[in-house]
Amino acid sequence: MRYGIDVSKYQGDIDWEETKKVIDFAIIRCGYGSNIVSQDDPLFKRNADYCTKLKIPFGTYLYSYALNVSNAKSEAEHTLRLIKNYKLEYPIFLDVEERSQLSLPKEDLIEIVKTYCDIIEKAGYYVGIYASLSTFTGILNSSELDKYDKWVAEWNKDLTYQGKCGMWQYTDNLSLTGVTGRTDGDKSFYDYPKIIRENGLNHLEDDTEEKPVIDLKYKVGDKVYLNGNLYTSEEANVVEDEYKNQEFTISSVNDLEEVKAPYKIEISGFAIEDNLSLEPPKKNGILSRIICLVKKIFKRWK
Repeated sequence: MRYGIDVSKYQGDIDWEETKKVIDFAIIRCGYGSNIVSQDDPLFKRNADYCTKLKIPFGTYLYSYALNVSNAKSEAEHTLRLIKNYKLEYPIFLDVEERSQLSLPKEDLIEIVKTYCDIIEKAGYYVGIYASLSTFTGILNSSELDKYDKWVAEWNKDLTYQGKCGMWQYTDNLSLTGVTGRTDGDKSFYDYPKIIRENGLNHLEDDTEEKPVIDLKYKVGDKVYLNGNLYTSEEANVVEDEYKNQEFTISSVNDLEEVKAPYKIEISGFAIEDNLSLEPPKKNGILSRIICLVKKIFKRWK
């Protein structure tokens, strides 16, 4: 048996180096609902990058809102878009717990789940279903879903589910080093990394090259001065605000070479290294006086 956690943006910036010491695996939420960028989990990339870098085996889940087959197809596309650059040693799970879904006719919900799982499976991934004990024994109790692994949520001392399942979410109140607040705790009954590799799933052998990392100038906890743009994400493609010599504290770093803005600062924005310094930039007195003199001369000429 292996012990792990499942996480999303609600766990904030996890110190994965610390958490790695006490877990065997992680299941990371990639997003929720249809294939819309605003519905990506904002911390999926950070979490997946850290697990990749630290060699923590991980899988993913998507929180489903699908109310029809068309929605289910979009949710599958959503998942595949986000996981395509990662090597998942654990399954991809569809999280079925939304109240509006559980109010659907049983045959409709089963068809939705099957549609999602079939698309993920045809794409070469190991797929499964996450739901509560009551959901698996109720509306999702169907032989049509027997081929997919079950991840059962039953916050209890013992697992009472009588069906076959690969994972058990046994608590939602786990306290771990590296994680602020509480998180879900999971037990895996299967050796998923071995099963997935032996069956050639999850594209683990497509490209074994590790992502390169770089040495960063600053570290977590450093007080730095930001003189330039603050970005909304590590991709540095959307500017959130602009600052001039404003002091901040670095809350996390991402040293993967592909990351454009590796420094997350305390107000939850991202900065590039060139815009940071440990000391406020010194004003050039001579240059300032020259500029001022030129302005005065220009004003007289006018």
